[in-house]
Amino acid sequence: MPPIDCAIAPNAACAPQARVVAPYAHTLWDAALGEGVALGALQMALGALQMALGQSAIGEADVPLPAYLRMLHTACQAVGPDFGWRMGRYVKPTTYGVNGILLLACSTLGEALQQVLRFESLVHDLGRSSLVLDGDHATYTWRNDCADHAAAGPLAESVFSGILTCATWLVGRPLGAHAVNFAHAADPGSARAVEAMGQAQVRWGAACNSVVFPAPFLALPIPQANTALLPLLQQHADSLLQARHPREVPVVAQVRQSISGRLGQGPVKLADVAADLLLSTRTLQRRLTEAGVAFQQLLDTTRLELARHYLANTAMPVAQVGYLLGFQDAPAFHHAFKTWQGQGPGQYRTGVRGR
Repeated sequence: MPPIDCAIAPNAACAPQARVVAPYAHTLWDAALGEGVALGALQMALGALQMALGQSAIGEADVPLPAYLRMLHTACQAVGPDFGWRMGRYVKPTTYGVNGILLLACSTLGEALQQVLRFESLVHDLGRSSLVLDGDHATYTWRNDCADHAAAGPLAESVFSGILTCATWLVGRPLGAHAVNFAHAADPGSARAVEAMGQAQVRWGAACNSVVFPAPFLALPIPQANTALLPLLQQHADSLLQARHPREVPVVAQVRQSISGRLGQGPVKLADVAADLLLSTRTLQRRLTEAGVAFQQLLDTTRLELARHYLANTAMPVAQVGYLLGFQDAPAFHHAFKTWQGQGPGQYRTGVRGR
């Protein structure tokens, strides 16, 4: 069977636009602090981005690839070369941003891997994955586009450790016997950390970075899967907004609909919404001004209305509501909701359900 590759062509690692999304970068940040790296050292590695990542509410900014690699290298120097592998313990589905939400909607591990392959470029420009099925075995390969960087080895280890951690979390049990191959040479400390995971056979200095596992692993069910969740929520969001604003100026209603469709897929920007409406950014800005409303106001009110609805009428965890509405983490959602509503999302949910 031919390999299944990431469907979106990657940026070159050296390209100016190469980046890592905030949730993925925040996982590195949390892992570094959790392993004892000094806050000041991380801030120095990030340079001008220290405020973006150093606050509890990350915001929506992507992290340039060089800054991410500097932070990883700093953590490895402070902790040891096995930091890359240890970082995987801090990974969860939401580490992967909107791609992580899609993983939670898959019914099997194989479907989840397909989502990783298809939307990997939405998460980072560190490298690209492919999957090959060969009889009773499957090979998941990751091409390291930062292979010349000083932290290339720990980077590859962090990617595979994170994938294995996330896969174990999704299926609810250890994956069992598999083989892990790394293209870089083994460091003694790193080798001990990787080999301590038990049933994996590890080979260093291989031709590529890959994991070889029994093909039946792909059929492992994801117990908490809800395959209908995202499409139904999105359709409901659109209808909810249309029902609440039946008399709005057409362009305002169209902007709300575009915002609703883009929530949870990364930052919602005026330029992207304008493109959805086949307008220039300047034209859309002028029409909104004529309608007496600002784009940020529409974005905030759309998020608030949907947040109120989901908190009052669904059992979704607060964090999942936040991710669905495009917030990079739970603290960011909590801060925004409290600013808008005057109380936190949990307090709001308790209040409306107690009436």
